[in-house]
This record gives sequence, C-alpha cells and structure tokens, in this order.
Amino acid sequence: MRSIYFDMVGCRLNQAEIEAFAREFCARGYKIVSKPTAADLIIVNTCCVTLKAAADSRKMVRHYQNTTSARVIGMGCWNSAFPDQGWEILGMANHFSNEQKDQLVETLAESCSIHKTDQKLNLGRRNRTRAFLKVQDGCNNACSYCLTQIARGRSRSISAQSIVETINSLEQAGINEVILTGVQIGSWGKDFGGERLNDLLEYILKHTNIPRIRLSSIEPWDITESLAKCWKNKRLCPHMHIPIQSGSDNILRSMRRPGNSSEIREVFRMLLKHIAGLAITTDIIVGFPGETEESFRETLDLIESTTLSGGHVFKYSPMPGTAAAAFAHQVSEAVKKDRLKTVRAMFKTKRHESMLKLIGSSAEVLFEGGRLGNYKEGYTPDFYRVKISSRETLENSIKTAKLIGIDEENNFLGEICGNSVDNSQVSA
Repeated sequence: MRSIYFDMVGCRLNQAEIEAFAREFCARGYKIVSKPTAADLIIVNTCCVTLKAAADSRKMVRHYQNTTSARVIGMGCWNSAFPDQGWEILGMANHFSNEQKDQLVETLAESCSIHKTDQKLNLGRRNRTRAFLKVQDGCNNACSYCLTQIARGRSRSISAQSIVETINSLEQAGINEVILTGVQIGSWGKDFGGERLNDLLEYILKHTNIPRIRLSSIEPWDITESLAKCWKNKRLCPHMHIPIQSGSDNILRSMRRPGNSSEIREVFRMLLKHIAGLAITTDIIVGFPGETEESFRETLDLIESTTLSGGHVFKYSPMPGTAAAAFAHQVSEAVKKDRLKTVRAMFKTKRHESMLKLIGSSAEVLFEGGRLGNYKEGYTPDFYRVKISSRETLENSIKTAKLIGIDEENNFLGEICGNSVDNSQVSA
C-alpha cells in the first residue's frame, strides 16, 4: 500500500479539497500518513491569493523535494496562475492546475479498483473533528487585486444531492460538524437556474442529521433575508465570516467590489435582527493603491461602528496579472505596516469586548483532538475557542461548558458544567 501525505497553503477551500482527495485515495486502499517522512507521495495544494502565499507555495514544494525521498505533487491556484513556475520546479508530470485536479486521483492511483476501507483520515497537524466540504468552486467577481478568477475560473456549483451524500457519509464516519466552503459560496446554485444558497441549506437541513453546519466565508452582496431566516434552525452555527476589505466607498470602487459601506452596514443589521447571538468576523486589506489617511479612517470607522467579533487583516500586495498592480498611488510598505498594526489591534479589542459579554454563560463546545499545555480545546457554535482542564477524553465530543474567563491570547477558559477548572490563568 502506497502512503500519501497532504499539505497546503491557503484557505478553507484548499483544506476541503485535500480532505476530499484523502477520502478518495483511502477508498482506493492508499494510506494517509501524518508525517512527510513516512510518505512516498506528497501532495501540496497551493495558493496565490497574495505574493507571500505564492512564495510560501513554492517554498513548501521545494522543502519537500529537498528533505524527503517522496514524489512531490503540486496542485491548485499557484500552479494555475503561474504555470511556468510550476513546470520549472515540478516538471510536467507532477504539476496539476485547477483544471486538471479532477483527474488527480485517476492519474496518480496505481489501480482504478475501489476498496472498502475503515481507515480514519490522518492529516497530521491539519486533522480536525470538523470537516471542510467544497460546495462550489470559481468566482464570478473580478476584484482588481485578485487572481482567483484566473486561477479557478467562473463559479460552478456542486449538486445538492452530492453534498448531502457526502455529509451523511462524514456523519457516519463520526464527524460532528461540517463547514461548507467555496470561492464564492453565496453564488451557489446560480448556474443551476433558480436555486440559491438558502435552498441548499434547507435541503441539507432536511436530508441530514449532522449536529453542526457552518458556512465559511460569504460576500456581503450574496447575503439575503431568505438566507438569514435559515438560521431559525439551531444546527446552523451562528457565525459568519463576511469579508468587507475596506470601509471606503472610493477604495471599494477601485477594488471593483460590488456594493458600498452603507450596504455593508445594512447587511450586518439585517443579520443581527434574524440570527440570535450571531458572531461576525471579516477581512480587511490595508494599503490598497490610493488609500489615503481619510479613506483608511473610513475603514476604521466601519470596523468600530459595526458589531464584529474579530477579523483578519492583510497588507495589499500587487499580484502580477491583476489590474491593481498597475494602479497609480501605490502605498509604501511602511504605511502598510502601520495600518496593519492598527487594524490588528482593533480586531483584538473587538474580539475581547465581544467575549466579555459572554462570561458566565454556557455554550456547546465541540472538542478537537489536541491539547494546549494542560488544556484541551474546542469551539463554540459562534466560533470562539475554549480551553478546558479535564481528564476526560473529550476529542470529537460536544459538551456543555461554562465560560469563566479569558486568557492572554483571547481564548475562553471554561469548565465542563458540574466540574471545576484551574483558575490560575483566568482574567475577566
């Protein structure tokens, strides 16, 4: 039996893809290993969302080529956006673009015969008790800073029936939470005609019993009231990651993003009206060409004036092949660095403030397999990480926990209801 190790750079969609490929290889009798040195085939799912991500992809491929005797395969967005680099480093036989990835298993598998297997997926440091499931690929937007449409093409939806079959299979394998992911998940169904993402969620809720369903990232203009009303069902986790990128209407227009700051605020208000206890996180890009002090302050104002429980911030990087790379008024690295620091601090404060409101309440925590020092960790439905001191075997279990404090890294400290916890690191 050949052994395979998976690794990746990038987003949850890349995580979903390597999980799906791992399941396919397992079905063919291959062994998924948790260490690259134990593999004779290493598959790297790459990224090109930023220059750093592209560089990290090249670095990861080179690292495995230089430190293992395994055959190294590169696939995904970096391979698609920069094929010449991929061919040069990997060679034609080991290079798979996004257009070719559907043939990855057929091409690499030594046998086309399908084998029943009870093998549990072992993705090493990327192992989760939650499963990422791709429901859509590609993007219909043309943001001026982004290579995604070049790398992945236009939006294509996976059928609701196929998604449900996979979810039911994951539940049978012991998974308690599935995260629906894609490049532009809110566009699901538009290529089918009249279907929309709310139709998919309703179909999933009707035909599955998995305890938790979570969305990954969704664009603000893809969020409708019909979608929000789906959260009446408590199996949908009350957390949404909504990338806004900027609070300046001028910058949003330059980014070629649909909508404006007022519409973003209205979407947030609508969601909070319909979904009790909703936690919203976001993405911000700082230092986009033409971002003045005034437009940056508009972004800070949007962050400050909206109900956010945190977010991610990125320095703009000019990607070759994008329109924005040729824009005038590029922002200096020093200014980008300062703005990155400012937004990062704001997100930290917003998260801490949102967590303080929850101290003393209880939440259902789905525990991961690892430990953090003397603590075991898991996630609440609204996607806060909780650390608990316990001698119980908690992996992949859902336990009610009281949230009793916050540690220095903005994680909750909690206790299983009825049990005690070491309070020495608690600060509320």
